[in-house]
Amino acid sequence: MLDVLELGAEGWRHNGEPWVPQRPFYGVLGDPVAHSLSPNMHNAALREREIDAEYLAIRMEAGMLRQLKEGEASTLLAGFNVTAPLKEAVAALCDGRTDQARDIGAVNTVRIEDGKWLGHNTDSGGISTVLAEAWQGEGLPAKAIVLGAGGSARAAVEAVVQWEVPHVEIRNRSAAGRQRIGQWLKRRGLAGSVTVGPLNDADGSVPDSSTLWICCLAAGVDVMPFLPVAAGREAALLMDLRYGDQLPSGNPPLGFSFLDGLPVLLMQGGLAFAWWFGPPVPWSVMRDALATG
Repeated sequence: MLDVLELGAEGWRHNGEPWVPQRPFYGVLGDPVAHSLSPNMHNAALREREIDAEYLAIRMEAGMLRQLKEGEASTLLAGFNVTAPLKEAVAALCDGRTDQARDIGAVNTVRIEDGKWLGHNTDSGGISTVLAEAWQGEGLPAKAIVLGAGGSARAAVEAVVQWEVPHVEIRNRSAAGRQRIGQWLKRRGLAGSVTVGPLNDADGSVPDSSTLWICCLAAGVDVMPFLPVAAGREAALLMDLRYGDQLPSGNPPLGFSFLDGLPVLLMQGGLAFAWWFGPPVPWSVMRDALATG
């Protein structure tokens, strides 16, 4: 299990012990976060670029974000990535956001300058790049179905819309989640082209057209009940943005191609590294760190 940093009322604790940063540091914020391979990837990149900083897994509850921003604990914090379920909460606290972050309404990368949080989103770009390489069908998928309605789901929708997939559908179990993402679609001008519906168990039928499925569900939730039993005659790809212990066991349906979240983690991580430090991004070093992590 990875080392984990936590922020409490009395300051930082590293693996339960008091901790005071001695140099600039970066991290990935989430709850849970111990599963994250981002520290492996980014620390390898920092060593390769000979940058005097470290990158840590930081367990953070949403209620502690304002203390992180305004308290003395953030003095040497130079930037961070954000994972579920904090992407929208962090976006609300940013002093400035890039176009990508504003469009998606969620932030997965923050750069800190003079105490101000500047928010960015590299999820959509990472998903787009990986999809373009992974899709094996002829032409674009006829349909893309996004499972979930959080910040990652918004990035996935943004990616497939920009990819010009002709039919995009969002499915989510919670009515409140469907309402929130429906409001986001209206703000983005996508309410007429992207449909939102409930996440129900599959009915046993198989798709009659090429279909891309993107799973943005919470850690450990089994995606298989929501998928068809087989791919049908056309191409089908399941991209599950989870990886490692967060990814439930089991094989994808018959005829499906499958991709876990590691390629997307690499792409969004490299884009975040470039936003913090500029080029060159040590892609091969980061890829090797994920492979051995």
